[in-house]
Amino acid sequence: MKLLYALRFLTIIPIPYREDENLEAVAASALYYPLVGTLIGALLFAISKGASLLWSQETASVLVLLIWTLVTGGLHLDGLSDLVDGIGGGKTKEEKLAIMKDSRVGAFGAITLMLFLLTKWRMAAESMEAGLATVLLAAPTAGRWATLLAIRLFPAARREGMGQFFKRYGKFREVVIGGVFAILVALLVSGPAGLIAVMLAVALTMLAAAWVSSQLGGLTGDVYGAVIEFCELCVLILIVPISKFF
Repeated sequence: MKLLYALRFLTIIPIPYREDENLEAVAASALYYPLVGTLIGALLFAISKGASLLWSQETASVLVLLIWTLVTGGLHLDGLSDLVDGIGGGKTKEEKLAIMKDSRVGAFGAITLMLFLLTKWRMAAESMEAGLATVLLAAPTAGRWATLLAIRLFPAARREGMGQFFKRYGKFREVVIGGVFAILVALLVSGPAGLIAVMLAVALTMLAAAWVSSQLGGLTGDVYGAVIEFCELCVLILIVPISKFF
């Protein structure tokens, strides 16, 4: 049941809500977030291999990015866009948080999304061309582990919200177990280079989250989505240069 909660929360799979759901069980489903990332990654890896039989690696990587975005409903990208709009458009913490709640996409968010997706596409293509398509499993797994870390390490920016919910009902064991799982996945599918790329990516993501927390007085649901996207991109950027040494 907890895995179903995690799938419902992180993907577009239409799993219905129930009125009598146990909130502690919903929060505990965070334990399965890295596994959901691996399942998403397995789908992306399969698509990359299948599409590469029909088109060039660059064209196949476009399809990979398309499915990557669709399977999550663009939820994490929306969080990234809202975060950049808030940071770029507000002067005080209150103004930044208010802008982030606005559903409209501003200039900062739109430009960031375009540049971000272009970079993610190119890095995915680079990995596939280098024979490192298995990183497509490691990156989504690492991104969701990074979210668990961010939830536990940084305060919630709002008194009521996703951050407070997971802090109230979640436990630190989800971070530990999720971390072990993410590390094992990286090592098994991408070897030492994948492990190093994941660890560096998560570390960079936590540094970025710390800066964002200083700007907002904590983190929000939008930031958790941005954490996933940022960490995934870092893994894609790092894997090719690191693999040259292993």
